[in-house]
Amino acid sequence: MTTDEKEKYLGLATADMSIDDLLSFVNDFPALLWRIEIAKSRIEFLNNNYIVAQGLDGKLLLKNIQYQQKMLLTEDAYLLDTFMNAVREGRTAATVFRVQTEYNEIVWLKLTGAANSWDSRYYYGFLLNITDTVEVIKNIVGKDINLQLLVDDTDNPALIIDYDSRNVICCNSAARELFGKWQRDLAELKLEDLYRASMNVTMREILEKVLLTRKWKGKLDFYHNDKRGVFSAETTIRYLLHKTRKLLRISFSNPQIKHKPVREVKRKSDAAVRKHLEEHVEKTPTDISRIMKAALSSPIIDKNYDGILFSDIHVRKNKVFVYWAGHPFEGMEQGAPFPYKGSIAEDINRFNLTHLSLTDTQESIKPIDWVLFVPQGIRSYFARPFYSRKVLRTVFILCSKSPETFTGYAAEDFDSLFEPLDETIRAWRRSAKK
Repeated sequence: MTTDEKEKYLGLATADMSIDDLLSFVNDFPALLWRIEIAKSRIEFLNNNYIVAQGLDGKLLLKNIQYQQKMLLTEDAYLLDTFMNAVREGRTAATVFRVQTEYNEIVWLKLTGAANSWDSRYYYGFLLNITDTVEVIKNIVGKDINLQLLVDDTDNPALIIDYDSRNVICCNSAARELFGKWQRDLAELKLEDLYRASMNVTMREILEKVLLTRKWKGKLDFYHNDKRGVFSAETTIRYLLHKTRKLLRISFSNPQIKHKPVREVKRKSDAAVRKHLEEHVEKTPTDISRIMKAALSSPIIDKNYDGILFSDIHVRKNKVFVYWAGHPFEGMEQGAPFPYKGSIAEDINRFNLTHLSLTDTQESIKPIDWVLFVPQGIRSYFARPFYSRKVLRTVFILCSKSPETFTGYAAEDFDSLFEPLDETIRAWRRSAKK
């Protein structure tokens, strides 16, 4: 193709822009321009604007995983991962995330890119510092996006409330778990949705006093697990004034579950379950099918439970290998591979969950539910994670063909089964060298 033909294809002739003009534009563009050869995962930089902020090297940020882990805020890591997945798939994408520079300053960056329409082997994009833009947006919408940092700095459940409207603004993962809500669901609630109606007068008095005292501390009762129970906790309420906005930061320590749903949980001693597993797998410790069948026939298993899964997690390989017992999964190979991305394990990791239960798979938008559970007739499940050296390696999943089978169950309700089973799986890994 001639230069004129290329210019016409690129639209340069219409803009009366020469190749030299284009090169000058690339060099002067106030962002780091780059392209990736998708098949080879090789990145090239098209200009030298790599100092995207003082104390931050944009080139290293995009190509050096150790530098990424050092500079990127942990809670934003998934945003960059999602963008890079889009790059590998050649999809147009954009994301915004935060990094901490060598001078301990928080900087907002934007990554955007698209596949080259002329040569699909390449993906072009830019890395841009948008900190100033974010500050403008904050002022326009009257919100401080960094409010999330006020609740992410503690391991205790905590949330931010708008004093005037009583709306929940943001919360941390511990609060989501305690109240049984996702971030978006909790943000749709008001403060009065979280505590018992019998506390209306007490709470009104507390909120009037805290305007003067700035802080209140005492024991209060709140709904637990999406109103399926109640917990009592040492509650600290702080009154904050941010710019012109009045806020409440509410944190909870030592929550005690006071009332659990009316149900009977069949719980056998750990020793009985261990003995049951040992009797079934003693002679064949590497037979995973036998191990899973023994787990499903355990004394703790209710007749409403139709299957059990063991997910062998390999985060770095983006793999989850699933082993099973129960008639719904007959025909599926043992150790069937699935992507870690989009899995139950990924949600548990991302949101720091102690367990994950789903009331009805047919209402789910998670791809794995429609691949692994819905075709087998599974309507609800309860998942419990186990870790090795603080790394998620195992998720056990009890399955039922009826919806809402596990509604109201707490993380520890099945540990009499799962803890001995985890010990058996650890022995299986050693024997099978997994």
